[in-house]
Amino acid sequence: MIITKVLEKIEKPDLELVSQTLDWEISSFKIEQVNWEAFSYKPRVTLRLGYNEYELFLKYKVREQSVKAAVSENNGKVWEDSCVEMFISPLRNMDYYNLEVSCIGKKLLGLHKKGAESVRAENSILSSIRVLSSLGSKPFSEKQGETEWNITIAIPFKVFWNDHFSPKSGDRVVANFYKCGDKLATPHYLSWQKIDAVKPNFHLPQFFGELEFE
Repeated sequence: MIITKVLEKIEKPDLELVSQTLDWEISSFKIEQVNWEAFSYKPRVTLRLGYNEYELFLKYKVREQSVKAAVSENNGKVWEDSCVEMFISPLRNMDYYNLEVSCIGKKLLGLHKKGAESVRAENSILSSIRVLSSLGSKPFSEKQGETEWNITIAIPFKVFWNDHFSPKSGDRVVANFYKCGDKLATPHYLSWQKIDAVKPNFHLPQFFGELEFE
């Protein structure tokens, strides 16, 4: 998968501009792997990826049969709400970061190093990740009925605090992307790359796929 360079000379571009640019210039790919038969529901989820010298840009588009945003704080249990996620190993060394973002932009970011306990990002790091959601930013209880929503995320490369990560053309990383909702009426666990595990588990970097910066 190629990550396309966009908005090259703009530091912290307006998120509306980022969202529109990703729609105009970049084709989407699907997050559609159903890895566990007990959780067979498959919302429609697409993702677009771009970057410049300052930030990595993601735009998820989701259509699902219900939507929930109960978590009101960062570093909370956002995976229990309607949630999109990116797990990435910038240095391809099996150490990885998990960024999880609810449909109203509440964020969780952790670092996982082999043989060590995971570490959560500090608020100063989380606050540098910019988010624009079509559902706004206020929490709400689960709403039944088919809902379409999108979220644009701008991730400064400095948030990968354990690595000196400033990608250039031709650089490669490994990652996986997800859509989940553990506490929705119909729980689901979709991924970009297939996961071979007995029960739902996204923390398996051996199943990450390769991304190349254009």
